[in-house]
Amino acid sequence: MIFQGKIVKIRGNKGEVVVASPHARACTLRKGEAVVLKSEKYQRQYNVEYLKEIKGAPIVKFAGINTINEALKLVGYSIYAHDSSTGDSENETEKIRDFLVKDMNGHLWGKVKNIETDSLNKLLEVQGENEDENNVYYVPFTDTIVKEIDEEKRVIVIDPPNGLKDLNKK
Repeated sequence: MIFQGKIVKIRGNKGEVVVASPHARACTLRKGEAVVLKSEKYQRQYNVEYLKEIKGAPIVKFAGINTINEALKLVGYSIYAHDSSTGDSENETEKIRDFLVKDMNGHLWGKVKNIETDSLNKLLEVQGENEDENNVYYVPFTDTIVKEIDEEKRVIVIDPPNGLKDLNKK
């Protein structure tokens, strides 16, 4: 099990908690992933309902934790998860490597080179057309941006926000 961080406080009134971590890999948690929460005396297991970031802070919602009082009971617990840097993410990368990435207007961005999983959100690393190392784009691998993955045609269709292509060139 890999230490992911510590629950330091609650957020809102729907059972969300704020996680602090000493390292950048703190939030590689994924929806549905089973995690173990440990305190000095107790150990509990939950599934991650969702993970998001607000003002740089990782916010986690666990399945079955729906109120302020339930979330308060988790403050101080440490979060442990299976090492998610291998296995599924490697298979996922291999599955879509070299897929063409096009925007909703049909403009080609390039080919999928990798999926970066070392941050809060997964990022598609897209190699631009001329294969220059400075022609790499990072596209958040989220439902709001990745609209379609056509495995038969080996194409990913994205709906990027304005300026994304220029914002995060490598």
